[in-house]
Amino acid sequence: MYKNFLDNHRNGILILDKDFRVHYSNKALRKIFKKDSQERCGEFLECFYQSTEKKRCLETSRCNGCDIRRNIRKILDGELEQIYIENVMYEALLLKEKKEVYLSMEIKRLIEANNIFVTIEFLKVKVNEEMVISDKRVMHDMLDNMGDFIFYKDSELRYVYANKSFCDFIGIKKINLIGKKDSDFFPEHMSKEWEKTDRYVLEKGSYIEEEKINDRYYKVSKEKIRIDKEDILACVVKDITDEKNEMKKAYVDKLTGVGNRYGYDEEIRKLFQKKDKDYDLALLDLDYLRDLNNNYGHSLGDKVLRYVAKTIKKEGISKVYRIGGDEFAILIEDDKDSLEICKKINDKIKESLIDNKKISTSIGVVNLKYNESILANFNYADTALYESKKKGRGTVTKVKR
Repeated sequence: MYKNFLDNHRNGILILDKDFRVHYSNKALRKIFKKDSQERCGEFLECFYQSTEKKRCLETSRCNGCDIRRNIRKILDGELEQIYIENVMYEALLLKEKKEVYLSMEIKRLIEANNIFVTIEFLKVKVNEEMVISDKRVMHDMLDNMGDFIFYKDSELRYVYANKSFCDFIGIKKINLIGKKDSDFFPEHMSKEWEKTDRYVLEKGSYIEEEKINDRYYKVSKEKIRIDKEDILACVVKDITDEKNEMKKAYVDKLTGVGNRYGYDEEIRKLFQKKDKDYDLALLDLDYLRDLNNNYGHSLGDKVLRYVAKTIKKEGISKVYRIGGDEFAILIEDDKDSLEICKKINDKIKESLIDNKKISTSIGVVNLKYNESILANFNYADTALYESKKKGRGTVTKVKR
Protein backbone atom coordinates (compact mmCIF):
# COMPACT_ATOMS: atom_id res chain seq x y z
CA MET A 1 0.00 0.00 0.00
CA TYR A 2 2.78 2.47 0.95
CA LYS A 3 4.56 1.65 -2.33
CA ASN A 4 1.45 2.56 -4.31
CA PHE A 5 1.19 5.80 -2.33
CA LEU A 6 4.87 6.71 -2.98
CA ASP A 7 4.61 5.80 -6.66
CA ASN A 8 1.83 8.34 -7.09
CA HIS A 9 3.50 11.04 -5.02
CA ARG A 10 4.23 14.12 -7.14
CA ASN A 11 7.68 14.56 -5.53
CA GLY A 12 10.55 12.29 -6.40
CA ILE A 13 11.31 9.57 -3.82
CA LEU A 14 14.57 7.62 -3.65
CA ILE A 15 15.65 5.05 -1.04
CA LEU A 16 19.34 4.09 -0.78
CA ASP A 17 21.20 1.55 1.33
CA LYS A 18 24.53 2.18 3.10
CA ASP A 19 26.40 1.37 -0.15
CA PHE A 20 24.46 4.06 -2.06
CA ARG A 21 22.51 1.40 -3.99
CA VAL A 22 18.98 2.39 -5.03
CA HIS A 23 16.37 0.16 -3.35
CA TYR A 24 13.37 2.10 -4.52
CA SER A 25 12.48 4.99 -6.83
CA ASN A 26 8.99 6.26 -7.56
CA LYS A 27 7.35 7.10 -10.89
CA ALA A 28 8.17 10.80 -10.75
CA LEU A 29 11.92 10.03 -10.72
CA ARG A 30 11.81 7.09 -13.11
CA LYS A 31 10.05 9.32 -15.64
CA ILE A 32 12.97 11.78 -15.57
CA PHE A 33 15.95 9.44 -15.34
CA LYS A 34 14.53 6.34 -17.07
CA LYS A 35 16.29 4.12 -14.55
CA ASP A 36 15.45 1.23 -12.26
CA SER A 37 16.64 0.03 -8.86
CA GLN A 38 19.91 -1.65 -7.79
CA GLU A 39 22.13 0.98 -9.39
CA ARG A 40 24.14 3.35 -7.24
CA CYS A 41 22.81 6.85 -6.64
CA GLY A 42 25.01 8.65 -9.21
CA GLU A 43 24.27 6.03 -11.85
CA PHE A 44 20.54 6.36 -11.28
CA LEU A 45 20.80 10.16 -11.51
CA GLU A 46 22.91 9.73 -14.67
CA CYS A 47 25.92 11.64 -13.39
CA PHE A 48 27.94 12.91 -16.36
CA TYR A 49 31.30 11.77 -14.96
CA GLN A 50 30.44 8.14 -14.19
CA SER A 51 29.14 7.90 -17.76
CA THR A 52 32.15 9.56 -19.44
CA GLU A 53 34.86 8.06 -17.19
CA LYS A 54 33.26 4.61 -17.44
CA LYS A 55 33.40 4.26 -13.66
CA ARG A 56 30.81 3.51 -11.04
CA CYS A 57 29.31 6.07 -8.68
CA LEU A 58 31.70 6.73 -5.73
CA GLU A 59 34.71 5.91 -7.97
CA THR A 60 34.98 8.86 -10.40
CA SER A 61 37.46 11.74 -10.15
CA ARG A 62 34.66 14.08 -9.04
CA CYS A 63 33.00 11.95 -6.34
CA ASN A 64 35.00 13.28 -3.41
CA GLY A 65 33.80 16.83 -4.15
CA CYS A 66 30.16 15.84 -4.70
CA ASP A 67 27.80 17.75 -2.38
CA ILE A 68 25.06 15.13 -2.75
CA ARG A 69 27.41 12.30 -1.73
CA ARG A 70 28.78 14.32 1.21
CA ASN A 71 25.35 15.04 2.68
CA ILE A 72 24.09 11.49 2.21
CA ARG A 73 27.20 10.32 4.05
CA LYS A 74 26.39 12.67 6.97
CA ILE A 75 23.01 10.94 7.32
CA LEU A 76 24.41 7.41 6.97
CA ASP A 77 27.11 8.08 9.57
CA GLY A 78 24.56 9.42 12.05
CA GLU A 79 26.06 12.91 12.05
CA LEU A 80 22.57 14.24 11.28
CA GLU A 81 19.12 12.63 11.37
CA GLN A 82 17.85 14.71 8.47
CA ILE A 83 18.93 17.58 6.29
CA TYR A 84 17.32 19.88 3.74
CA ILE A 85 19.50 21.17 0.92
CA GLU A 86 18.45 23.26 -2.03
CA ASN A 87 19.62 24.22 -5.49
CA VAL A 88 22.58 21.85 -5.46
CA MET A 89 23.78 21.47 -9.04
CA TYR A 90 25.36 18.49 -10.77
CA GLU A 91 25.95 17.64 -14.43
CA ALA A 92 24.02 14.76 -15.96
CA LEU A 93 24.09 12.93 -19.28
CA LEU A 94 20.42 12.86 -20.27
CA LEU A 95 19.44 11.54 -23.69
CA LYS A 96 23.15 11.69 -24.61
CA GLU A 97 23.27 15.43 -23.83
CA LYS A 98 25.20 17.08 -21.00
CA LYS A 99 22.74 19.04 -18.86
CA GLU A 100 22.81 20.97 -15.60
CA VAL A 101 20.44 19.50 -13.03
CA TYR A 102 19.43 21.49 -9.93
CA LEU A 103 18.03 19.58 -6.97
CA SER A 104 16.29 20.64 -3.76
CA MET A 105 15.81 17.68 -1.46
CA GLU A 106 15.20 16.45 2.04
CA ILE A 107 17.41 13.56 3.15
CA LYS A 108 16.43 11.43 6.16
CA ARG A 109 17.80 8.42 8.01
CA LEU A 110 15.69 5.27 8.10
CA ILE A 111 16.39 2.09 10.11
CA GLU A 112 14.50 -1.00 8.98
CA ALA A 113 15.20 -4.47 10.48
CA ASN A 114 18.54 -3.20 11.86
CA ASN A 115 19.59 -1.98 8.39
CA ILE A 116 20.35 1.67 7.72
CA PHE A 117 18.76 3.34 4.72
CA VAL A 118 18.50 6.88 3.43
CA THR A 119 15.28 8.33 2.04
CA ILE A 120 15.56 11.27 -0.32
CA GLU A 121 12.52 13.36 -1.22
CA PHE A 122 13.17 15.57 -4.25
CA LEU A 123 11.05 18.69 -3.81
CA LYS A 124 12.48 20.47 -6.84
CA VAL A 125 14.21 19.09 -9.91
CA LYS A 126 15.22 21.53 -12.63
CA VAL A 127 16.93 20.33 -15.81
CA ASN A 128 18.66 23.27 -17.47
CA GLU A 129 15.88 25.88 -17.21
CA GLU A 130 12.94 23.45 -17.17
CA MET A 131 11.33 22.70 -13.79
CA VAL A 132 10.26 19.05 -13.93
CA ILE A 133 9.39 18.64 -10.24
CA SER A 134 8.26 21.59 -8.16
CA ASP A 135 6.79 21.39 -4.69
CA LYS A 136 6.83 24.99 -3.45
CA ARG A 137 8.00 25.05 0.17
CA VAL A 138 6.20 28.23 1.13
CA MET A 139 7.92 28.78 4.48
CA HIS A 140 11.46 28.26 3.15
CA ASP A 141 10.80 30.49 0.15
CA MET A 142 9.30 33.18 2.38
CA LEU A 143 12.29 33.08 4.77
CA ASP A 144 14.73 33.18 1.85
CA ASN A 145 13.12 36.38 0.57
CA MET A 146 13.43 38.16 3.90
CA GLY A 147 16.29 40.61 4.44
CA ASP A 148 16.75 39.55 8.07
CA PHE A 149 19.23 36.77 8.82
CA ILE A 150 17.40 33.63 10.02
CA PHE A 151 18.89 30.33 11.08
CA TYR A 152 18.25 27.31 13.29
CA LYS A 153 20.71 25.20 15.27
CA ASP A 154 20.26 21.83 16.97
CA SER A 155 21.03 21.13 20.64
CA GLU A 156 24.70 20.54 19.70
CA LEU A 157 24.74 24.04 18.13
CA ARG A 158 25.10 22.71 14.58
CA TYR A 159 23.30 24.59 11.81
CA VAL A 160 20.19 22.79 10.55
CA TYR A 161 18.80 25.68 8.48
CA ALA A 162 19.88 29.12 7.30
CA ASN A 163 18.11 31.48 4.92
CA LYS A 164 19.65 32.98 1.80
CA SER A 165 20.28 36.41 3.36
CA PHE A 166 22.41 34.89 6.13
CA CYS A 167 24.37 32.64 3.75
CA ASP A 168 25.05 35.54 1.40
CA PHE A 169 26.18 37.72 4.32
CA ILE A 170 28.74 35.22 5.63
CA GLY A 171 29.75 34.10 2.12
CA ILE A 172 29.09 30.39 2.71
CA LYS A 173 26.81 28.19 0.63
CA LYS A 174 23.88 26.74 2.55
CA ILE A 175 24.92 23.22 1.66
CA ASN A 176 28.35 23.82 3.22
CA LEU A 177 26.87 25.38 6.36
CA ILE A 178 24.42 22.67 7.40
CA GLY A 179 25.83 20.38 10.09
CA LYS A 180 28.67 22.77 10.93
CA LYS A 181 29.28 24.97 13.99
CA ASP A 182 30.27 28.64 14.28
CA SER A 183 33.81 27.56 15.20
CA ASP A 184 34.19 26.02 11.72
CA PHE A 185 33.85 29.43 10.04
CA PHE A 186 34.27 32.35 12.43
CA PRO A 187 37.14 33.73 14.56
CA GLU A 188 37.57 32.05 17.93
CA HIS A 189 36.56 35.09 20.03
CA MET A 190 33.31 35.49 18.08
CA SER A 191 32.34 31.80 18.03
CA LYS A 192 33.01 31.44 21.77
CA GLU A 193 30.85 34.45 22.58
CA TRP A 194 28.02 33.15 20.36
CA GLU A 195 28.31 29.67 21.89
CA LYS A 196 27.95 31.24 25.33
CA THR A 197 24.70 33.00 24.40
CA ASP A 198 23.39 29.94 22.50
CA ARG A 199 23.85 27.73 25.56
CA TYR A 200 22.18 30.39 27.69
CA VAL A 201 19.14 30.27 25.37
CA LEU A 202 18.95 26.45 25.47
CA GLU A 203 18.98 26.67 29.26
CA LYS A 204 16.89 29.81 29.90
CA GLY A 205 14.69 29.99 26.81
CA SER A 206 15.39 33.33 25.11
CA TYR A 207 17.89 36.13 24.50
CA ILE A 208 17.57 39.60 22.93
CA GLU A 209 20.53 41.92 22.59
CA GLU A 210 22.22 44.41 20.27
CA GLU A 211 25.57 43.42 18.78
CA LYS A 212 28.07 45.38 16.69
CA ILE A 213 29.85 43.57 13.86
CA ASN A 214 32.10 45.38 11.37
CA ASP A 215 30.66 48.82 12.16
CA ARG A 216 27.08 47.61 11.70
CA TYR A 217 24.53 47.22 14.50
CA TYR A 218 22.28 44.16 14.75
CA LYS A 219 19.38 43.20 16.98
CA VAL A 220 19.85 39.51 17.79
CA SER A 221 16.79 37.56 18.97
CA LYS A 222 17.26 33.92 19.96
CA GLU A 223 14.65 31.52 21.27
CA LYS A 224 14.48 27.84 22.18
CA ILE A 225 11.71 25.93 20.40
CA ARG A 226 10.71 22.26 20.55
CA ILE A 227 10.42 20.29 17.29
CA ASP A 228 9.94 16.50 17.16
CA LYS A 229 10.98 16.16 20.83
CA GLU A 230 14.27 17.98 20.18
CA ASP A 231 15.38 21.40 21.36
CA ILE A 232 16.08 23.76 18.47
CA LEU A 233 17.62 27.22 18.72
CA ALA A 234 15.93 29.71 16.39
CA CYS A 235 17.64 33.01 15.67
CA VAL A 236 16.59 36.18 13.85
CA VAL A 237 19.23 38.88 13.26
CA LYS A 238 18.00 42.29 12.11
CA ASP A 239 20.31 45.03 10.81
CA ILE A 240 19.32 48.13 12.80
CA THR A 241 22.24 50.38 11.79
CA ASP A 242 20.14 52.93 9.88
CA GLU A 243 17.46 52.88 12.56
CA LYS A 244 20.08 53.33 15.27
CA ASN A 245 21.75 56.21 13.42
CA GLU A 246 18.40 57.97 13.12
CA MET A 247 17.74 57.30 16.78
CA LYS A 248 21.13 58.76 17.70
CA LYS A 249 20.16 61.98 15.92
CA ALA A 250 16.97 62.10 17.98
CA TYR A 251 19.00 61.63 21.17
CA VAL A 252 21.56 64.38 20.48
CA ASP A 253 21.33 68.01 21.61
CA LYS A 254 21.86 70.01 18.42
CA LEU A 255 23.44 73.01 20.17
CA THR A 256 26.14 71.23 22.20
CA GLY A 257 26.54 67.88 20.44
CA VAL A 258 26.09 65.89 23.67
CA GLY A 259 23.06 63.75 24.48
CA ASN A 260 19.68 65.32 25.15
CA ARG A 261 16.95 64.47 27.67
CA TYR A 262 15.72 61.56 25.53
CA GLY A 263 19.26 60.20 25.35
CA TYR A 264 19.64 60.44 29.12
CA ASP A 265 16.30 58.68 29.75
CA GLU A 266 17.25 55.86 27.36
CA GLU A 267 20.72 55.38 28.87
CA ILE A 268 19.61 55.46 32.51
CA ARG A 269 16.86 52.94 31.68
CA LYS A 270 19.46 50.57 30.18
CA LEU A 271 21.71 50.91 33.24
CA PHE A 272 18.85 50.00 35.56
CA GLN A 273 17.94 47.02 33.35
CA LYS A 274 21.45 45.56 33.18
CA LYS A 275 22.74 46.53 36.64
CA ASP A 276 26.17 45.23 35.61
CA LYS A 277 28.19 48.39 36.39
CA ASP A 278 28.02 50.96 39.18
CA TYR A 279 27.78 54.65 38.28
CA ASP A 280 27.68 58.04 39.94
CA LEU A 281 25.19 60.62 38.66
CA ALA A 282 26.33 64.26 38.56
CA LEU A 283 23.94 67.13 37.85
CA LEU A 284 25.65 70.32 36.64
CA ASP A 285 23.89 73.66 36.51
CA LEU A 286 25.23 76.79 34.80
CA ASP A 287 25.11 79.65 37.29
CA TYR A 288 23.23 82.77 36.18
CA LEU A 289 22.74 81.64 32.56
CA ARG A 290 19.44 83.54 32.41
CA ASP A 291 21.21 86.79 33.36
CA LEU A 292 23.84 86.20 30.63
CA ASN A 293 21.08 85.69 28.04
CA ASN A 294 19.08 88.72 29.19
CA ASN A 295 22.07 91.09 29.44
CA TYR A 296 24.25 89.98 26.53
CA GLY A 297 22.00 87.96 24.21
CA HIS A 298 21.37 84.29 23.58
CA SER A 299 24.37 83.97 21.25
CA LEU A 300 26.64 84.38 24.28
CA GLY A 301 24.53 81.91 26.28
CA ASP A 302 24.80 79.37 23.44
CA LYS A 303 28.57 79.86 23.31
CA VAL A 304 28.80 79.22 27.07
CA LEU A 305 26.70 76.04 26.82
CA ARG A 306 28.92 74.68 24.03
CA TYR A 307 32.05 75.49 26.05
CA VAL A 308 30.72 73.73 29.17
CA ALA A 309 29.81 70.60 27.18
CA LYS A 310 33.28 70.55 25.58
CA THR A 311 34.97 70.96 28.98
CA ILE A 312 33.04 68.01 30.44
CA LYS A 313 33.91 65.74 27.49
CA LYS A 314 37.60 66.66 27.76
CA GLU A 315 37.64 64.77 31.06
CA GLY A 316 37.12 61.54 29.11
CA ILE A 317 33.43 61.21 29.95
CA SER A 318 31.23 59.78 27.19
CA LYS A 319 27.84 59.78 28.94
CA VAL A 320 27.02 63.50 28.98
CA TYR A 321 23.50 64.91 28.46
CA ARG A 322 21.97 68.36 28.32
CA ILE A 323 18.67 67.71 30.09
CA GLY A 324 17.43 71.30 30.47
CA GLY A 325 18.17 74.83 29.35
CA ASP A 326 21.12 75.23 31.73
CA GLU A 327 21.45 71.73 33.22
CA PHE A 328 23.63 68.75 32.31
CA ALA A 329 23.52 65.15 33.58
CA ILE A 330 26.81 63.26 33.72
CA LEU A 331 27.14 59.48 34.30
CA ILE A 332 30.56 58.55 35.68
CA GLU A 333 31.68 54.95 36.21
CA ASP A 334 32.13 54.13 39.88
CA ASP A 335 35.78 53.10 39.48
CA LYS A 336 36.61 56.75 38.63
CA ASP A 337 36.85 59.51 41.24
CA SER A 338 33.69 61.41 40.35
CA LEU A 339 34.24 64.10 42.99
CA GLU A 340 37.75 64.87 41.68
CA ILE A 341 36.54 64.91 38.06
CA CYS A 342 33.70 67.33 38.88
CA LYS A 343 36.03 69.63 40.83
CA LYS A 344 38.38 69.74 37.81
CA ILE A 345 35.44 70.63 35.53
CA ASN A 346 34.31 73.34 37.90
CA ASP A 347 37.80 74.83 38.27
CA LYS A 348 38.42 74.92 34.51
CA ILE A 349 35.11 76.68 33.90
CA LYS A 350 35.72 79.23 36.69
CA GLU A 351 39.17 80.01 35.25
CA SER A 352 37.73 80.72 31.79
CA LEU A 353 36.44 83.88 30.18
CA ILE A 354 33.82 83.72 27.43
CA ASP A 355 33.80 87.02 25.56
CA ASN A 356 35.45 88.53 28.65
CA LYS A 357 32.64 87.28 30.88
CA LYS A 358 33.31 85.05 33.88
CA ILE A 359 31.15 81.96 34.27
CA SER A 360 30.71 79.24 36.89
CA THR A 361 28.82 76.00 37.48
CA SER A 362 27.38 74.17 40.49
CA ILE A 363 27.44 70.38 40.66
CA GLY A 364 25.69 67.75 42.80
CA VAL A 365 26.88 64.13 42.77
CA VAL A 366 25.33 60.94 44.12
CA ASN A 367 26.05 57.21 43.71
CA LEU A 368 23.28 55.35 41.90
CA LYS A 369 21.40 52.66 43.78
CA TYR A 370 19.64 50.14 41.53
CA ASN A 371 17.30 49.01 44.30
CA GLU A 372 15.70 52.49 44.23
CA SER A 373 13.74 54.08 41.41
CA ILE A 374 15.36 56.16 38.67
CA LEU A 375 13.40 59.20 39.89
CA ALA A 376 14.51 58.71 43.51
CA ASN A 377 18.16 58.61 42.44
CA PHE A 378 17.70 61.75 40.34
CA ASN A 379 16.09 63.56 43.28
CA TYR A 380 19.07 62.73 45.52
CA ALA A 381 21.44 64.22 42.92
CA ASP A 382 19.18 67.26 42.59
CA THR A 383 19.30 67.74 46.38
CA ALA A 384 23.12 67.61 46.27
CA LEU A 385 23.06 70.24 43.47
CA TYR A 386 20.81 72.47 45.63
CA GLU A 387 23.35 72.17 48.48
CA SER A 388 26.10 73.41 46.13
CA LYS A 389 24.00 76.42 45.18
CA LYS A 390 23.30 77.15 48.85
CA LYS A 391 27.07 77.22 49.50
CA GLY A 392 27.41 80.18 47.15
CA ARG A 393 27.50 78.49 43.70
CA GLY A 394 30.61 77.41 41.80
CA THR A 395 31.00 74.44 44.17
CA VAL A 396 30.63 70.62 44.13
CA THR A 397 28.68 68.52 46.66
CA LYS A 398 28.80 64.73 46.72
CA VAL A 399 26.38 62.66 48.77
CA LYS A 400 27.54 59.11 49.51
CA ARG A 401 24.70 56.79 50.40
